[in-house]
Amino acid sequence: MKMIVMSTDIQPKPDSKSDWLDAICKMIHNVQVDNLSSRNFAAKISGRRYGEVSCASFWSKPHDVSCSREQLSNAGAGGYLLSWQMSGEAHIEQGKARIRLAPGGIAIVDGRQPMHVAFPTEVRRIVARLPARALEERLPGLLRLPTMAFTPTGPLAEILFSYLMQLSGEDSALEPKDMELIAENICNLLKIAAGHAGLDCIDSKSLKQQLITRYMRQKACDPGLTLDAVAGHVNMSRRTVQKILQEMNSSFTEFITEERLVSAAKKLSLSAEVPISDVAYNSGFSDISHFNHLFKRRFSMTPSDYRNSRQPHECRISLGLARRWGPGPS
Repeated sequence: MKMIVMSTDIQPKPDSKSDWLDAICKMIHNVQVDNLSSRNFAAKISGRRYGEVSCASFWSKPHDVSCSREQLSNAGAGGYLLSWQMSGEAHIEQGKARIRLAPGGIAIVDGRQPMHVAFPTEVRRIVARLPARALEERLPGLLRLPTMAFTPTGPLAEILFSYLMQLSGEDSALEPKDMELIAENICNLLKIAAGHAGLDCIDSKSLKQQLITRYMRQKACDPGLTLDAVAGHVNMSRRTVQKILQEMNSSFTEFITEERLVSAAKKLSLSAEVPISDVAYNSGFSDISHFNHLFKRRFSMTPSDYRNSRQPHECRISLGLARRWGPGPS
């Protein structure tokens, strides 16, 4: 995978919006740009991107950015966005959270969720995109409240700022492996800084449960998913994961089977044409007979009967007529 390094000046001109949108999407996140004046808007951005890690510093005149929920096909790619405010303000909205970020402040938002950010005045800031897994392991509180803001102080703040400057500076002589290592160090520093700010960073039982179940739900339809894979992803031992699931009155097999059956039921409800065997395979089952048995035990009817019961009445009538009378004249 090739590292992208760029520096771009956006000058006042009619297509400033499209140029700025292209620069932000390449270096930071897929967003929409609004409330930007094409007559006098100007901006500058520099940064680099490699894999799941990117970092960019920018200055710009007032504008807004927003994004919608990440698509399923890209699940997990967005990660978290770390914003360091250098000048001006950023008004951030995500879910129920409302953050007014002043110079010196840091905000962490979930890039996979809808958000809106307004810059009412000229602004300078650094934005880094960090892998979700790395940050959630160190700040599991993000699983409960995916938006966080605080102001780091002292030597820790200076180290964190220097890392961000190294990542975003176009003249930094960094290799891809350097970016990944620096991103890991930034996540470690954020854990310490958030703890100093009094934010909840403790691996409580409920947060561990959320970390495990969230990943298992995301990967449930992967037929290759194993308990060892889950344990490796959440950085826990196999035995710890088993114990946490037992405390939830479940097991790896029971949890995954339930998620796969629910997924299959949703697919059956949404389509009357996809073969049931394909629904089973796409939901993580490899044995159709076993799937039919489990499905009937869970929903008290066969997959075919379940699908028919979920189709609109008018649709069932028209399908019945079509089967009875065949196609009309051409």
